[in-house]
Amino acid sequence: MPVCPDPGDKVQAEVALRFGLIYWMEKVETYFGKTYPLPELDLSLRGKCAGQAYLQLWKLRFNLALMSENYQDFMLNVVPHELAHLVAFREFGHRIKPHGREWQAVMEQVLGVPAKTTHQYDVTKTAKQNYIYHCGCPGRAHGLTIRRHNKIAQGIKYLCRTCRKELTFKEERKPESNA
Repeated sequence: MPVCPDPGDKVQAEVALRFGLIYWMEKVETYFGKTYPLPELDLSLRGKCAGQAYLQLWKLRFNLALMSENYQDFMLNVVPHELAHLVAFREFGHRIKPHGREWQAVMEQVLGVPAKTTHQYDVTKTAKQNYIYHCGCPGRAHGLTIRRHNKIAQGIKYLCRTCRKELTFKEERKPESNA
């Protein structure tokens, strides 16, 4: 995998991602015996999600903040995970499940990476969950984003998956300052 002196720097991160993609693409091309174009890259993803694949556009979006905090694991797991979505779509068509057997085969047989569907990164810095809600569970708090908070204000109801009670607003958490 390419070394990146500062994965928080967008230019360095993009260069490292391109070299990482070339590494993973060589495995795909060797396995399938054909060449593929390098996917378009977008480093604007934010929040809890580490990466996204846009199948018809042959495009990958990555979360620069999560990449910078988890560089080695990101390059070894998230990058091939998202690339596997593109390859599975291209090779097996649009009727496959996102993490179905075709995607799993690309991950494990083609790329040699365990087919994990989620990351375990700490997202407290990247997920802006500044609205605290409570449910019927004792002592439990749910942090919601501004988008969900605004939907509740418009009348949408969210339920706790555990107790099935409606979430009720308690407080707004002030973002931490960098001072």
